[in-house]
Amino acid sequence: MSMATGTVFITVIGQCMGAGDREAADWYMRKLTRLALLLAILWNAMVMALTPILLPLYDLTDETKRLILIIVAIHNLFSALVQPFSGPLSSGLRAAGDVRFTMWASIFATVVCRTFLSFLLAKWLGLGVIGIALAMVLDWCIKAALDIWRFRSGRWAENKVI
Repeated sequence: MSMATGTVFITVIGQCMGAGDREAADWYMRKLTRLALLLAILWNAMVMALTPILLPLYDLTDETKRLILIIVAIHNLFSALVQPFSGPLSSGLRAAGDVRFTMWASIFATVVCRTFLSFLLAKWLGLGVIGIALAMVLDWCIKAALDIWRFRSGRWAENKVI
């Protein structure tokens, strides 16, 4: 759900920055981030509530069902609480012209951190598919931390959009 709000960030923040209204861009960035967070919490709570109801419709082993519930819980918790800061907020930063920072933050978090953490958690620590799920959400946490730091620094608003 919060990824769907990324398009809203691009449109609204891009319009504000194009008009030279950095104050409005800052205000909308905060407001839209809260909206993305609220929508993500609602959506992921609904998905989490429906998963145990829908799972028996599939012919799966008990172990597979257990793994699915764990993976859905991990994904939905972090998708609700962290992903709005690593996805839509990043879209807002890009719309403000802060493309280079968001590109390097994404490359670092996804390629370097997610790959390393996947090997570490899944293979070396023996967590298997749960380790992969954890690596993915830890990637989101790292990206969210970088994007929040960049937003709070105010440097995102120093770029010339047009």
